[in-house]
Amino acid sequence: MLRQLFLPLIFLTLSAFPAWSQNNNQTIRGRIQDQDSEMPISGATVMVRMEGQVLNGDISAEDGRFRVENIPVGRVDLSVELEGYEPLVRPNLMVTAGKELVLTLDLVESLGSSELEAVTITDVTAEREPLNEMATLSARSFSVEETKRYAAAISDPGRMAQNFAGVTSSGDDMSNEIVIRGNSPRGMLWRLEGIEIPNPNHFGDMGGSGGPISMLSASTLSNSDFYTGAFPAEFGNAYSGVFDLRLRTGNNEQRESSFMVGVLGIEASTEGYFSRNSEASYLINYRYSTLAAMRSFVPNLGDVLPTYQDLSFKINVPTQVGTFSVFGLGGMNAAVENAIADSSQWESDDDRINFESRQEVGVVGLKHKWLIGEKTYVQTVAAASVDNYWDLSKKMVPENNYDEEDIDKTNFENYQFRLHSLVNHKFNARNTLRAGVIGSQMQFDYEYDSRWFDPEWTRYLDQDGSTQLWQGYAQWKFRLNEDWTLNSGLHGTYLALNDSWAVDPRAAISWQAHPQHRISLAAGMHSKPEHISTYFAEKSDLNGVRSQPNRNLDFTRAAHLVLGHDFNLARNWRLKTELYYQHLYNIPVEADSNSTYAIINTGSIWGIVDAEPLVSEGTGRNYGVDLTLEKFFADQYYLLFTGSVYQSEFTTFGGETYSTRYNGNFNATALGGKEWKVGKEKRNLIAVNGKAVLSGGNRFTPVDRVASAQAGETVRITEQTFGEQVPAYWRLDAGFSYTLNKRKVTHTVLVDIQNLTNRLNVWSQFYNSETNSVDYYYQNGIFPILNYRVEF
Repeated sequence: MLRQLFLPLIFLTLSAFPAWSQNNNQTIRGRIQDQDSEMPISGATVMVRMEGQVLNGDISAEDGRFRVENIPVGRVDLSVELEGYEPLVRPNLMVTAGKELVLTLDLVESLGSSELEAVTITDVTAEREPLNEMATLSARSFSVEETKRYAAAISDPGRMAQNFAGVTSSGDDMSNEIVIRGNSPRGMLWRLEGIEIPNPNHFGDMGGSGGPISMLSASTLSNSDFYTGAFPAEFGNAYSGVFDLRLRTGNNEQRESSFMVGVLGIEASTEGYFSRNSEASYLINYRYSTLAAMRSFVPNLGDVLPTYQDLSFKINVPTQVGTFSVFGLGGMNAAVENAIADSSQWESDDDRINFESRQEVGVVGLKHKWLIGEKTYVQTVAAASVDNYWDLSKKMVPENNYDEEDIDKTNFENYQFRLHSLVNHKFNARNTLRAGVIGSQMQFDYEYDSRWFDPEWTRYLDQDGSTQLWQGYAQWKFRLNEDWTLNSGLHGTYLALNDSWAVDPRAAISWQAHPQHRISLAAGMHSKPEHISTYFAEKSDLNGVRSQPNRNLDFTRAAHLVLGHDFNLARNWRLKTELYYQHLYNIPVEADSNSTYAIINTGSIWGIVDAEPLVSEGTGRNYGVDLTLEKFFADQYYLLFTGSVYQSEFTTFGGETYSTRYNGNFNATALGGKEWKVGKEKRNLIAVNGKAVLSGGNRFTPVDRVASAQAGETVRITEQTFGEQVPAYWRLDAGFSYTLNKRKVTHTVLVDIQNLTNRLNVWSQFYNSETNSVDYYYQNGIFPILNYRVEF
């Protein structure tokens, strides 16, 4: 059905554009700035090469701007040279007919000889160094092109990051949740434009960090950073990892647009200038669920019909008193699942449930950056966000003519107002200091009632109010010489709700022992308060008196220690090794010596609100080794091999130690792709990408069949908490694309086939009361995704 719908549309659209071939060139332009002070740099020589041949060049103006015109489409290498600064190379940049390539390039001031060294396109192993100059270990930048290129990534940063060493999914094919070094996905921080945002994924669980479909669009994202541990002092409210996302600035010289239609969504974006006399620009992207759009035309799309829409934008306005930008990201989604009114077709209790849910997530912010003098800038970001969730579950009763009874209902509302202000000062080429404060005003209204297993309603949450979270930090970058760099800092956090606070020191040192070898060591403390709803979970004592026993929980805290070695094996090849140890403490656990509950085994608040009273007395540890062997994209192909061997454990209130839910023990990923230039002028591309993943299966607590039969529901053997694993998870994915460059227009057809072999990986084990047996939930089978995109 999908093939019949989309293929005619693609070929009709392709035929609507004439096959122009002349003047099929493009412009590369942008700004060159000092990495530490972000001041514009003039006089830098910019050269663009293709296949080793110089095509054109320019010299940056007083405001740092450069412009290189008449560049043919395809992949090019760009280099920047300036006396007193280290040479910069940006290899394999993709130039397309449909969009200008606009870049911001950071130069590092040299500490050595002032003589200029020749730039050669021979070594691009710095290509994935983090954009944040104060990051040392367990961090890398990623490009929007990677989210498009990697098989099964489907332009989703979360799914793309699951290819990195130390990173796995939560074991669910349908979710892009990120498990970093055995930690719960809840320990991660999402940031956009320098400020914390709610979980930017559709259909995400409240208090979680992932979901089936990302709200982030490749049309609006810029290069960004991803951290897997020991992150700089700038980042707080996290103990496992950080996604630090940046939005592109719209083209302020040309009006450009794109349109995409695919299995998951229909998307349109536009960008351009407001006026020829102004440098202000806009960038807007809107997406709508394909299934929702097809609902009126194609009946019987299935029992579950998810619908969603999202909008992202950035308006950039340079002025005499700094640059102002207004940005936003928001989405709404809904899902309805209708049960069959025929008990003979029910295989488990879940088959009798009718379910509907709605979710709203959004953030809008104002950012101001002001360069003061030649060494200092001040950046302030103010943002307001919303994260609301509503659901209702109803049970069909066959004995009552399949009438429905409400059995579970939720209404969560979260409104947050944040302000992040920082000052960055570069004293000289050796010393840079950055300090800032972050204030968060959080307002909430929680209601959660259920009678899923009992005839009477139980109230788990009923609270509204507000509180504040305050953070402050300072970090210092000290370059002892060309080979040694020290990054150190301090981060403080205070939660007004219960007067909890933490002060987290962090430090990292890097030694370039040899042109091919770099050794780094990082250590630091990290803290994160729980989701606000955790503190208000209600319980009744033996006398029926209601209370909120979790109000005084401390932050979950983690001490990270990482030792890393970067080895530039050969041209375009890098081997990266990181050994790490993490000690977690103040973990909320049930205050019962016989309990095996710990909050770090949960991925959302649904595993928290019905827990017994919690105390911050649990501990945990994660340790292992991450390996990355990477052949950067060059000569029209790339390879990425990552592997992790690790152990993740926790200790209960009673002092017993178990594997965590996320202790997969190992993970290995092989990723690669190849491009071919085709067409009369070799301006078009065919690309093939593949991925293979093998990892330890999901951990589970085995089912006690006898006790389950007596109770009529799943009862587990708590003495064996997460003591067993489903079979190892493995999957093959493949991606194919064809890019056609016409005059000022680029067409791309993408086919992404997930789970190419249709393997049904086991998800979990449960007791089936309908059949009185222990059964398994399985993951998804083969899932093809087709997209067509046009840029003009």
